[in-house]
Amino acid sequence: MNKFTALITLIFAICTASASATSDSLGTPFKLSTREHSFLEQKVCTTQYGLKASKIKAYAFGDRAGGDGKIALKARTSAYVECESHGQFNGKPMRYIDDCDLVDGEWDCSPPQLEVNLTINGRDVKVRPWGELTPEKSYLLLKDISRRGHFQGESLDKAIGNSCDIAKNKDPDIIELGCEAAMTISYWCPQAKTTGCPRVLFLSFDEPAYIRSKYAK
Repeated sequence: MNKFTALITLIFAICTASASATSDSLGTPFKLSTREHSFLEQKVCTTQYGLKASKIKAYAFGDRAGGDGKIALKARTSAYVECESHGQFNGKPMRYIDDCDLVDGEWDCSPPQLEVNLTINGRDVKVRPWGELTPEKSYLLLKDISRRGHFQGESLDKAIGNSCDIAKNKDPDIIELGCEAAMTISYWCPQAKTTGCPRVLFLSFDEPAYIRSKYAK
């Protein structure tokens, strides 16, 4: 599994866990014990950032089959944790979020991820800039891409949608986007007047993105 595939898998897990619908395809919501709720709040929000949790929701998921009929995602129990806002960017709240899995009776959490609300073409877009990427650079990138019109017949604004993860590739000039569609963006632009800069190299409405579009809230 390459780095971007792993990122897309993580994105899908986070968004699925945060969905509020109750159908079997999304998972069955259940109430956490007081001890579990306190542990997740401390683990994700309090210990590192001194914050309280604004939302914690837990779901049990069954096996999910892939397009080839094989099991793509195994059965799991997950909790989506959202910390209270710790600041603002462009007048909109910033917060840390996390997706935790119940493993052998204990909750295992990944490092919390920053989430910011950005206004792109008049709508709110939840954006998670990974690694060294800043909210400022993420905002400028999405605002620019959303105004480019189309790429290979697909609307770039539609490809961004309402939720987006942004991560650097191993190549320092490449950025990967996991939004409504998966996109690869390059800041190496030898023909900037023709292609614009940054330029879109790849766009695909892949299955994980489609599932996120259908189910994520």
